[in-house]
Amino acid sequence: MIKFDLHGRELALDEAVVQKLQAEALARAGSSTTLNDLAVILTRALSERKPITLRRAESRALEQLLAK
Repeated sequence: MIKFDLHGRELALDEAVVQKLQAEALARAGSSTTLNDLAVILTRALSERKPITLRRAESRALEQLLAK
């Protein structure tokens, strides 16, 4: 499980889910700098396996990807 801090709300996601989200963010990174930033953050989360704090824009982008 990889943990994220979304403005004080903790979210724990399975590694496989984070990998899918990272791939989706990377695929759409050309249309959004926020998605590009999120792809980099998710890549770091997968390699470091420590809690990650997201800024507001990245939190919204992650929530949008999860809603799909």
